[in-house]
Amino acid sequence: MTTAFEDRILNERARLRGDEAALRKRVAEFAHGPKAKEILDLTLKYESTGHLDFSLFNCPPVIDHGVGARLYDVDENEYIDLHGGFTVNALGYGVTEINEAVKSQMDKLCQYAELPVEPRARLAKELCQRHPGDFDKKIFWAVTGGEAIEIIMKLARWYTGKPILITHWGDYHGRTAGAMALTSKAFMVAYSYPIPPADTAVVRIPFPYCYRCPFGKAYPSCEMFCAREVGRLFESKETWLNNPKAQVTNVAAFIIEPFQSSAGYITAPLEYMRMLKDLSEKYDFLFVSDEVQAGMGRTGKMWSIEHSGVAPDLIAMAKSISNGLPISAVTGRKEIMDSWGPGAHSSTFTGYPPACAGGLKLFEIYERENIIQGAAEKGAYFLEGLKDLQARHPLIGDVNGMGLYLAIELVKDRQTKEPAAEASHFAANELVNEGVICIYSGYYFNRLCFAPPLVITKGDIAEALKRLDVVLGKAEAKFGIGK
Repeated sequence: MTTAFEDRILNERARLRGDEAALRKRVAEFAHGPKAKEILDLTLKYESTGHLDFSLFNCPPVIDHGVGARLYDVDENEYIDLHGGFTVNALGYGVTEINEAVKSQMDKLCQYAELPVEPRARLAKELCQRHPGDFDKKIFWAVTGGEAIEIIMKLARWYTGKPILITHWGDYHGRTAGAMALTSKAFMVAYSYPIPPADTAVVRIPFPYCYRCPFGKAYPSCEMFCAREVGRLFESKETWLNNPKAQVTNVAAFIIEPFQSSAGYITAPLEYMRMLKDLSEKYDFLFVSDEVQAGMGRTGKMWSIEHSGVAPDLIAMAKSISNGLPISAVTGRKEIMDSWGPGAHSSTFTGYPPACAGGLKLFEIYERENIIQGAAEKGAYFLEGLKDLQARHPLIGDVNGMGLYLAIELVKDRQTKEPAAEASHFAANELVNEGVICIYSGYYFNRLCFAPPLVITKGDIAEALKRLDVVLGKAEAKFGIGK
């Protein structure tokens, strides 16, 4: 029997609503010091409960400043940062060279009507030259990652004349009205009531989450069954992707995360991306890589898609371009970028000049200090440490990642792979108490994710691993795992 509106919607709304009194109770119990408590009380008094703050931790730390990969809160507690502000702070904190470049540009000009400025033009060249592929590239500036995706949605459909966009279940592409149609998060859709994202020309396919294969296969003996299943969708007239009789394809683009971020930092088999790229070429539509979180050298290459040897037609990028200032962009094939005319898309703070100045200095540091190579080397060290923890902690069911883009999946039992969501929640909060900041995420809320600033030292990593070791032991004892 189906539950009636009165008994369903109102109760569901109550579970999703922010309860200020409950949040204040959490502040009173879990705040990390008196100054933090004062600021959090002020936050709850004047800011909407819809902010992200209290969804990450029982009580968020109130950060005051940072140096390198270390953060310090308002009560002078120190933390090793394994989060990077959702990968924004690629070069960590207190980077004087970048700060001075930003200040210098602000003294000259902050913004004027999206008109061209020198640092924007120079950063455009820098980013276009870093887009893989032997073809001419151009750039389109934006402000946020979600806006970059909105630009791609419009541009891909404009250029191809086709309506359908294909993405993965679990991909995160943003929360704006258009991008939200590509982002399959149940808790986000609930807040769209009573009208869900209205873009009906979006098709989702399963991501190659090999630890929990949606097809019940095992890699590599599966022979990439998931990619071949995507290919089969184009062979039938019943899927509305393709009319094989008339040889008419209705797809504008694959818009995908090569490695899933919000879903728990899950890496895909490299051959999978090559197979999708082959499909896009066979059926004549675009291949778009969303590199907002996994890009900018985090995985040990400039863009995560490069591990597969694929040159995407378009790349969405944001977050760490300027090490903390809001800026995003789309780079891609010249012929696509020039297929629409002046004014096709506009945003007041597009190509924000101080952010462009910071981005130029960031790339100068990248080159001078071999940041991307360092991310690969330190990531391999971190990964080895996580595997060592896995050997000693039955709570860890899986370890995966590339570069400084890593995750562990926590399970109650390695044989059944039953997700240990409560243990993950406990561990993420206990790590904050131990002076380590990371987030927990995943399809089942059971993955601890690690994306530190790329300047983190091996010493910082070793110390973080020691503290993680302690916390995992506490979680196993608390939840009776491994006994």
